[in-house]
Amino acid sequence: MQKNGKKRLAWVGALILAGAGVWWWRGRGAEPAGAAGYQTQALERGEIVQTVTANGALGAVQTVMVGSEVSGKIMELFADYNSTVTNGQVLAKLDASTYERQLDQAQAELESATASLKLAEANFRRAKELRELELVSQADFDQAEASLAQARASLRMREASLSKVQVDLEKTTIFSPMDGVVISRAVDVGQTVAASLNAPTLFTLAQDLRQMRIEAQISEADVGGVAEGQRVTFTVDAFPALTFTGTVSQVRFEPVTVQNVVNYIAIVDVENPDLKLRPGMTANAAVETARREHVLRLPNAALRFRPPDGAAAAAAEAPEPPRGPPDMADRPVPGEGPGLGLGLGLGLGEVAGRSGRPSAPGGGGDSLRTVYVLEGDGRLAAREVATGITDGSWTEVAGPGLQEGERIVTGIRRGPEGPAEAAAGRSSPFMPGSPRRMR
Repeated sequence: MQKNGKKRLAWVGALILAGAGVWWWRGRGAEPAGAAGYQTQALERGEIVQTVTANGALGAVQTVMVGSEVSGKIMELFADYNSTVTNGQVLAKLDASTYERQLDQAQAELESATASLKLAEANFRRAKELRELELVSQADFDQAEASLAQARASLRMREASLSKVQVDLEKTTIFSPMDGVVISRAVDVGQTVAASLNAPTLFTLAQDLRQMRIEAQISEADVGGVAEGQRVTFTVDAFPALTFTGTVSQVRFEPVTVQNVVNYIAIVDVENPDLKLRPGMTANAAVETARREHVLRLPNAALRFRPPDGAAAAAAEAPEPPRGPPDMADRPVPGEGPGLGLGLGLGLGEVAGRSGRPSAPGGGGDSLRTVYVLEGDGRLAAREVATGITDGSWTEVAGPGLQEGERIVTGIRRGPEGPAEAAAGRSSPFMPGSPRRMR
């Protein structure tokens, strides 16, 4: 009997302890919403880099298409894809037999013209001597003088014709116009090229690929912040884990319209010492338009947060100022109740902050935004702060109103006991022991 009594006492004690634990746990869930229901983050200092995104194709600083000015069959090739060539190096040779025959003909015509000139000079000297003795008429003398002039002109024509044939013969050998790399070869041995109105392209040469550039397309909405000398970081699909750097060297005034979207070309100079980058690669670039070091920064989720109905608010003397038309920061995330947007990382808050809000005095156009601070007693306090630049995740605090270390509310904490509903004074009908709602 004593053993059974001790067992009963042990069970009663265990039940009392379990009940106390349950009571403590349920009482803990009834704490103010700010203590148990809000996600917060301490205001801290850090770096913010504002960028403008752009896409463009990598290319050589200078690209030259080497063609042929004369027609003929390709007899020899001395360069191929990826060949490194120097200025004046022979790249290809065309069949020169036709131009060699033309050269022989031009030389023979030149010799004939030379002989005709000698005869015309002799006739003129003879006519001149006879004219002084008045043994020939003036008409015969004039005829001899004209024949001499014609012979001289014919000689110059034959000399020019010979020079032209010699130039054409020299053009049957294709030389490299610069130091570079062959990135394209369009002909093979035995192929006939015909130079008519346009010179056919035989090779495409790129200047030293250790120096490259990107023709990045900047949208008209972002081009105002892009200037020469700004730093650029970019990636390519071939090396997704690597980040390359460059510098803006030119922002062109010429508009480029694609599907009714106006863009402007920014030239980005790139160093390529290890030749990893190749012409034609697509670069996903970010142009650094502003940078702030060691400044107070807000998480962008705090700019999008709005407290739910019935939550603890700030004191009456510091209400949230009236707002104009709702911007993107005030709209709830689809599928969630008012103010339950936990921050999707899309950067909507900083975009919305530039529309419809007054500027902070002396802030250079910085926007006034409302954020919520969790006070020590678990209540929310609305604060108006001037915001500066943003990088999509963080926004600069450009004016007074917040202090380093304060707990900034970024969202509602979700858990199995529904703290968001407890904060609003509502019970879930789906929780065990919760009272059913009256319809």
